[in-house]
Amino acid sequence: MEQGNPAVTSDGLARYACDHCRQRKLRCSRDLPKCNACEPWPGTCNYSREHAVPNLKPAGSEASSTESISMLTLKAESIDQRLQKVEAAIQGLAVTVNKILEVVVPSKPTAHTPTATTATTKQIYPLSPYKCEKAPELSLGPSHSFSFLGETPAHIEAVVRAGTPLAHQSALSELQHLSASLRTAKVDKEEIVQKFHVPLKAAGYQMIARFLEHAGLGDTFFTTPSDELLRCIIFKPESVTQKAWVVYVNYMMLALISAEEQGEIIEAGRFRRNMRLALNDSAIFLEPRVINVQALTLLAVHGEDFASPNLSWMLIGHACRQAEALGLHAPGNPDFESRQRSLSLFWLLFAVDKSCSLAFGRSSFLPSTTYRDIPLPDFGYLVKSQPHNVSSPNKQHTPSKPSLFRAHLLLARMELAKLMGTILDLLTLGGSSALKEEMGTQLSLWFHRTNRILAETMDAERLSSSPNQVQEMSLGISSMKFQYLHILILLYKGDPSYVSIRLDSAREAISLLPSMVSNWASVNNGMIWHLLYYPFIPFFVLFEHLVHEEASGVSTTQQDLHLLSTTVFYFESLRKQMRVLATICARLQHVATVFLRLVQAHVSHRASNLAKANSQEAAGPVQPTTNGRQANFWTGSAASTNVQQVQADIATDEMDIENLLEWLPADILPVLPATLHEGGNNGTPQSGPSVTLLGSASPQSSHGRKRSFDAIFDWFSWDAFYTETESME
Repeated sequence: MEQGNPAVTSDGLARYACDHCRQRKLRCSRDLPKCNACEPWPGTCNYSREHAVPNLKPAGSEASSTESISMLTLKAESIDQRLQKVEAAIQGLAVTVNKILEVVVPSKPTAHTPTATTATTKQIYPLSPYKCEKAPELSLGPSHSFSFLGETPAHIEAVVRAGTPLAHQSALSELQHLSASLRTAKVDKEEIVQKFHVPLKAAGYQMIARFLEHAGLGDTFFTTPSDELLRCIIFKPESVTQKAWVVYVNYMMLALISAEEQGEIIEAGRFRRNMRLALNDSAIFLEPRVINVQALTLLAVHGEDFASPNLSWMLIGHACRQAEALGLHAPGNPDFESRQRSLSLFWLLFAVDKSCSLAFGRSSFLPSTTYRDIPLPDFGYLVKSQPHNVSSPNKQHTPSKPSLFRAHLLLARMELAKLMGTILDLLTLGGSSALKEEMGTQLSLWFHRTNRILAETMDAERLSSSPNQVQEMSLGISSMKFQYLHILILLYKGDPSYVSIRLDSAREAISLLPSMVSNWASVNNGMIWHLLYYPFIPFFVLFEHLVHEEASGVSTTQQDLHLLSTTVFYFESLRKQMRVLATICARLQHVATVFLRLVQAHVSHRASNLAKANSQEAAGPVQPTTNGRQANFWTGSAASTNVQQVQADIATDEMDIENLLEWLPADILPVLPATLHEGGNNGTPQSGPSVTLLGSASPQSSHGRKRSFDAIFDWFSWDAFYTETESME
C-alpha cells in the first residue's frame, strides 16, 4: 500500500474513502491498510486524499505489529486455499456434467470433439493432426462372438416402421457406438504428470496395511512384494527399478477404493495417475519378467481403464509372449509354491487367451495343440488360497476348515479353456454339423459334471460360510454357467437345425444376469469386459427372433420381451456397483433400452394387425341393404367413425332431432348395431341385442364443430315431395 501521511480518526480508520471505492462509488470501510473491498485482491489500496501517515503502531507495540502482519499473512493464505478449493470443485463439476451429458444426450463421437477429461485438465497434450486421426476399426475373424454387429442392421430394417423413423435412426446410432466399443482400441490421454504422488507418512502406512490385508485375493496367481519393496513403492515410487510393481500395487489400491460404497474420488485419481505414469516405462512391455506378466494380466482381466475388449486383448498378447519366453509352463523351479504359482498364472493366461480368441475370431497366442498336455495346477495348492475369507467383511464367519469351492471352480475353468481351444480350431476350419454336435456333447458333459460338483460343494459349505461367501460361490456358479451358454450360442450359430438350442441358451443366459451383478471386490465374476459386453450376444439373438418370428405363442413373446428388459435393469444395477465405469454402464443401458423399445413397437404393431385381420375374418361377408345398395360403408371401423362424426355434428344443434326423424320413412336411415359405439375403453362391445339409429348420439361425442341441421338435410326435396302430394290431392 502506498501511504502518504493520511489522517486517522480516533477509531483507527482512514478519514476518507480509498481511490478504488471512490471511483466505483462504493461504500468504503476505510480499514487500514486495506478496506474490505480491496482486501481479497492483490495490489495496493490507495488513500490519496489523506495527507498524514497514520501511526498504526502505538509506542512500544512492536509485538502487536508483528502479530498483525502474521494474521494478515494467514488470512491471505486462507483466501488462496479457498480459491483453489473452489477451482477444483468447479473442475470436478464440469467433468461430472460432461459425463452426464454424454449419457443423456448420446452423440456420435467425432475426431474433433474433445473429451470431458481433455477439456478440463490444466495441462493437456497439444492438439495435432495426428491426434485428430480416427481410431481404425480392427478386423474380426470369420467366426466370432460379436457377429451381431454385422447382422443387426438388416434386422433393424425389417422392423415395421409403425412410428417415427427416429427409432430406427437411434437404433442404428446405438449399434454404431457399440461397434466402435468392440472394434476399436484407443487409450484416453489425460493430463501430463511429471511426478508420482507420494502420500504422507501416516496415510502411506495405512495404505500398506490395507494392501497387505487384501493381497491374499491374488495369491493363487500373483506374487506379493516384500515389505521393503512395498515401502519403496508407496513412498519412493520413482526409485523402483521395475515399474510394473508400481502398476500392480496402485491398481490394487484403486480397485479396493472403487469397490467401496464411499469411494474417495481424490485418492482414486492419484492411484490412477501413478499407475499410468508407471505404464510409460516401455520395459513393462518389452522385458520378459514375471512381475510384468503379473501386472499386464491384472489390467487385462480387471483393469477399469482398460475395460475395452480390444485393449484387454492387446495386454493379454504382451503377457502371453512374455510367459512363453519365461517358460512359465516348464518345470524349471524346484520350489513347489513357486512352481504351482507359475502354472496357475500360465493357465489363467491360457483361459483368457481362448476367451479373447473366441470373441474376436482371431488366432490364439498360446496354441492348444502345443500346450494342451501341460499339467494343471495341484488341487491342494489351489485349496490353500482362500479369497472368500480375505474379501469377507465379517471375520467371525471364517470357517474352521478351508473351502474347496474355488479350487473346483478354477480347475473347471482351466478344463473349459482346453475345450474352447478345440472349438476355436473347429470354427476356424469350418467343421461339419457332426463335429459340432460332438463338441456340444463334450461341453454338455463338462457342464453337468462341473455344475454337480460346485452345487454339492456349495451345499456342504453353506452352514459354515458367511452370507458374503455364499453369495460369492453363487456368483461363481452363475458366471460359469453363463460362459457355457455363451459358447453354445457361438458353436451352433448359422446352423438352422440348432435354432431352438440357441434360443433356449440365449433365454437362460439372460435370466442369469441379475445374479451376476458384481464389482472388483468379487473374485469369481470373471473378466470385467465380459460383464459389460457379453450380455448383448444373447440379447440380439432374442431381438432377431422377435423381429422375424411369424406365429409364436403370446406367452413366448412376452417372456422374451421381459428378458430383454432384464438386460436393461442389469446394466442399471451394474452401474451402481461399478462406479468408476458408471458412464460406460449407463451408455450400454441406453443401447439396450433403444432396441427394447424398437422391438416392443414392432411386436405391438404386428399384434394389432393380426387382431384386425382376425376380426375382419370373423365378421363374414357383407350383406346388401333393403334398397339394393351395398352396406360396406357402414361396416367395420369406418362405419363407426362416420356415424360418430354425423352424430356429433347433429348433437351440437339445439333442436328436437328425434321428432324430425319420425317424419322420415323407416328405410332411409340405416339401423346400426350398438357395438359400433357402445364399446368400452378397451374396445369390447356391450352385451345385449340393442340397435341404434342415427339420431341417438350423445353430446359427449361432439367433435366441437357447430353445424346446422340444414347442412345435412335436403329441405328442397322435402318441399318438393309435399308440394307434389298436395297437387295430387
